Amino acid sequence: MRPTPPDTGRRFPSGAPIAAHSAPAQPHAVRAAEREAVQGEASVVRILVVNPNSSDDFTRLIAREVRRAASPGVEVVETTAAFGPRYIGTRATAAIAGHAAVDALARVLATDACFDAAILAGFGAQGAAAMRELAPFPIVDMLEASASAAIALGKRFSVLTGGERWVQMLKERFDDLGLSSRVASVRSIPLTGAEIVEDQQRAFALLAQLSETCAREDGADCVILGGAAVAGIPRQIADRVSVPLIDNVAISVAMAELLAHNVGRARADGKARPGIESAGLSPALAALIK
Repeated sequence: MRPTPPDTGRRFPSGAPIAAHSAPAQPHAVRAAEREAVQGEASVVRILVVNPNSSDDFTRLIAREVRRAASPGVEVVETTAAFGPRYIGTRATAAIAGHAAVDALARVLATDACFDAAILAGFGAQGAAAMRELAPFPIVDMLEASASAAIALGKRFSVLTGGERWVQMLKERFDDLGLSSRVASVRSIPLTGAEIVEDQQRAFALLAQLSETCAREDGADCVILGGAAVAGIPRQIADRVSVPLIDNVAISVAMAELLAHNVGRARADGKARPGIESAGLSPALAALIK
């Protein structure tokens, strides 16, 4: 945590810091020492939200829900990938967005590393492991955070998300995490994000029905609603479903705050990274891995 800064409307649109963030880069160790030196003063948790796709509309939607879920006084700073897909819906776009997420993090760290945690704001998105190598603070993966909560609620859980291709992709992610035996089902939502926003009553009814199907037919003890488009919906339909619903954005914010308050900022692997020359990367990312 750090001293409460003046309100500068901080945001990193499309991966590029605005003037309010411009400051000489400092080594991470120096920043950490500065933060430790001010313990005891008024402090605030700072959370960085990294949208791995290049849609500013998605960033605004996610940031709004993050601020709604955050505790009073938490400062949220959002950034959008500077390149890549507007929407992640295939393995190819997921791979590109993973690079874009790491690049977005590097651009932010070039001028401001004083965060307590960051959220990779894409359910099932790639890049969290690489971001953890580079960031001096915890990185919350929305799928991992949601699964952690689901495990605490019962033996098996289901996932509802947008896009048929995501069904198999998410099953593979849970398999990589060693959680396949805990997954009752992964089902796709037959609505696009735009349709969910345009006709929310229809979306609420359909999502409640599908969630109940997961509980009654698939044996789920709880259901994760995964994706930016469904953020905030669990609280709207919870009374229509017989099992708990997990909001992937809200639970990620809770995890970020938990880590900020209870875990130190030391690098997770505790090892120095090898310097690697590169070509074609953004100056910020090239400098960070060198």
